Parts: sequence; structure tokens; C-alpha cells
Amino acid sequence: MNTKTPRVTLKVIAEHCGYSVNTVSRALRGDEKLPARTVEKIQNTAQELGYIRNNFAAGLRSGRSNIIAIIVDDILNHHYSLLISQMDRLLKELGYEVMILITNLRDDLVLHMINVAISNSVDGILFFPYTTNAAPTRLIRKHNIPFVLVDREISNIQADIVCCNDYAGGYLAGQELCRLGHRRFLYVPGPEKNGSQIQRDCGFRAALAEHGFGADCIRTITSVEKLPISADCSEILKLLSPIDYTGIFVFHDQAAYVILNTLRSAGYRVPEDISVIGFDHLRQGLPYLPPLSSIACSSSMDIAHAAVHALQMRIKNPAIPFQRIILDVAFYSDGTAGPVPHIAET
Repeated sequence: MNTKTPRVTLKVIAEHCGYSVNTVSRALRGDEKLPARTVEKIQNTAQELGYIRNNFAAGLRSGRSNIIAIIVDDILNHHYSLLISQMDRLLKELGYEVMILITNLRDDLVLHMINVAISNSVDGILFFPYTTNAAPTRLIRKHNIPFVLVDREISNIQADIVCCNDYAGGYLAGQELCRLGHRRFLYVPGPEKNGSQIQRDCGFRAALAEHGFGADCIRTITSVEKLPISADCSEILKLLSPIDYTGIFVFHDQAAYVILNTLRSAGYRVPEDISVIGFDHLRQGLPYLPPLSSIACSSSMDIAHAAVHALQMRIKNPAIPFQRIILDVAFYSDGTAGPVPHIAET
């Protein structure tokens, strides 16, 4: 026996409330030219009948899907989850549905996820590029889809860009550690071909160079995406050893917390013995996290607002000049960066 419930169509709604299919369609779109009472009656009838809008069919008629894709490499990173949550809310306030596509730090999935977005006829893409590879942006542009690069730059790409000033962030971290008297440093980098990593690394080294510290004063270990976060502290401590440095700068807070916990478990006092500075200031959005000195934009909401606004402008007018929105960063002390230990000064 077939118990499948018949689909509620515009025609069914029209028959129930006594209006034409065209009027019903306009009312469900919120057409302001219709009387408010008519719109209210039709929308109430649609809700009572359990009407679900067919976005695909509506998109074919209007040439728009009202879907925005967010393509991101690492949803487990709290920085990105906060950003995406804010973007999702802002986009829904503008009437869009949101499709979140995750590449899981895999280059081979980036083009696949872009093709998924294209096949769903999205109106625009907010793209967090994992590397400086220009192939993904070329594919998006080939299909004439408006897009904005978020949180990272790609050199020599003509596109709307919204990100923090990563170079200034690395520079601030270096200046702060030097101001506190540190002379030996550890840098825990980001992915090798990541645009933010390149800029933060350059900024950090430039600040140290201004104080007379060259490459021989800076140790570098494995990048954050290869850091065995799930391993016990002893495994991470092996990577950090020998601990012949007093100032640590970490590519992002998530890895900085792992290093902070490892050091404290091994008996090191932070910041009395070793200073640790991260990047992203996750406590700003997740206040239950322990204190961590960090570099970040004034608010992750600033990035979300700027990116969504830039995409909205690009959708409305594809011919406008490209925007390069680089947001200022600041140092948030939070107590894990302190003066160099006296024993290290000698």
C-alpha cells in the first residue's frame, strides 16, 4: 500500500485559499506590492499544508539559487568554526541558504568541493584557500561565480580578499618577545604553502632581525597540521626538545594550547620559564578557554561582516573594482608572555 503523502504545490495552495498560482508565488516570495492581508493568508495556508519551497525549481525560474557556499579546509579549528557560524547567521539574515563544504586539509578535495558548489548553482562562494595554489580560483572564475577569498591571500590573483594583516601579526609577536628580553626563539609554523604562514613567518623574522637576531636564534619544528595533537605529552615534548629557547610563537592558538599544556605538564612555568604567543585569540569568542597571549584581529565578527558584505556587493555588481580588505591586528597579553628568565639573560 502506497502511503506517500502528495507533495504540496503552488496549485494546491491556490486551490485552498482561492487565489491564482501567480499570486501565491508572489506572496511566498514576500512581494511587497501585494496587500499584507493577502500575503499573510497565503503564507499561513502554505505553512498549515506543510509547503516546502523547491529551491532548485525557483532557481531555474529566477536565475538564482539563493545558496552561498563556504569552502573551508579545517572545521575543527575553533577559529574557522567561529567565523563560519557568524557568516552563516549573516547570510541567513540576507535570505540565503548556506552550504558548508569541508576539504579536511586535502588539496585533492578543494577542486572537488568547488565542483560540488558549481553543480548546485550557488550564487557565490566564500573561499578559505588552504594553499597559494591558484587553480581553485581559476575554476571558480571560469564558471563566472562571484567569490571572496577569506582569511588568506593568494599572490597575483585578482579577487576580493578579506583577511587579517598576517605580516603585522608575526611582526607584533616578534616585537613583543624581544621587548620582554628574549634572545632564543621557537617558531611553530603553519602549512608550508599557506599564505598566512608565509606572511606571519616573514613578519616574525623581520621583527627579530631588527633586534639583531638572525636565523641561528630561531628554531622551527614541524608545522601545526602535523603536530600530533592527539598524542600524549611525552611525544610532543620530544618535538619541542631540546628546550634551549625561552620565547615561542605558534601559527595558531589551537596548536599553542597543546604546546602550553605540554610544557606545564613537564614542569615548565609559563610565562616564568617560557613565554608562549599564539594567533587568533580564541578566548575572544570562547571565553571558557584558559588564558593565552595571542595576536588577532579586533574581532572575528569583523572578518565575517567584511567577507559577507564584499560577496554581496560582488553578486549585485560583478563589474565593481576588486577589494583588498586587510584588517588590523593587535596583541592580547592574557598572561602567557613574560620577561625572559634571569638565568637565560646570562
